[in-house]
Amino acid sequence: MTTLLLVMSAISSAPHSDAEESVYASDDVLHLTIHGPLAKLARSAKDADDVPGLLELEDGTKIEMTFTKFGVSRLHECGVPSLAITLEPDLIRGTPFEGQRRLWLVTPCFHHSNYDKYTLLEYLIYRSYALVADPALHSRLVSLRYRDTQRRSNDRREYAFILEDIGLSAARSGATWSNIPAQNITAFDPAQLATMVLFQYMIGNTDWSALAGPPGKPCCHNVAIFSPHDATVDVAVPHDFDQAGLVNAPYAVPNPIMKIDNVTERAYRGFCLHNDELPAVIEVFNNGRPAIDELFQLEDLPYPDARARALRYIGDFYDTINDPKKLKKKLLRNCR
Repeated sequence: MTTLLLVMSAISSAPHSDAEESVYASDDVLHLTIHGPLAKLARSAKDADDVPGLLELEDGTKIEMTFTKFGVSRLHECGVPSLAITLEPDLIRGTPFEGQRRLWLVTPCFHHSNYDKYTLLEYLIYRSYALVADPALHSRLVSLRYRDTQRRSNDRREYAFILEDIGLSAARSGATWSNIPAQNITAFDPAQLATMVLFQYMIGNTDWSALAGPPGKPCCHNVAIFSPHDATVDVAVPHDFDQAGLVNAPYAVPNPIMKIDNVTERAYRGFCLHNDELPAVIEVFNNGRPAIDELFQLEDLPYPDARARALRYIGDFYDTINDPKKLKKKLLRNCR
């Protein structure tokens, strides 16, 4: 769905400031309305130019913006585009968006059949990763309403989320986002990469690579490489989880290189080189489990049945990593 385009690299290598975190400083749902030619944008070419619009806050404040759609696979699979929103610094002072030159708004794939439950689950995955790993991309849940300026719109609200710009996340973490052709496994922090890989296994995601991008594309696939300023090893920061088994979106398919029939079937893609790191990494996951469980059980979130199913899926993961026989059979023997 939302493969983050390399246009991000041109957005922000600006120095970090506290304001850049303001929109992510709260866990409250952010109520927004998007005004603009949304249907026209959805029908346009995948490299559509920015179009003008308004971003309306819950208190009625309207902020001029431009926006376009993003997401390579998303443009083929969905009827609703995710939106890359560009904001002018002078227009967002004193708002939650102060310091955010660019907003990456991840939206439901369609406007019907409660598709926003899949978006909610992907948002919870981002939040879960931040509980066991650092650095991690920040996110903020949004209750979103559309106002198409060229056609009649209904008043339906649905859940979406804002995802932190990769360049700003790297700067916030004291690192540089490395846009490189490929990466060697030995360049990574072993414990950090083992954590990222185990998390991908937890959520049942095989749609990623930390070593190379798709054919003809730069590194990496649904993983950003951060090069910390005070370290000699890189870290791998994952994004784009809509193909994960935990989400189980109707359009999701397994990575074709994996011998699995559907996305809910887990396949370990860890590296044998890092097997010695797993005991300590598993302890990190065990320590983080209460917070992850609590996150999926928040009473003010919708779709309790979907969240309960996701928790059972996570529970199966914990059963595996804490059973020596299952750990050996499903992970250690399947490393690469």
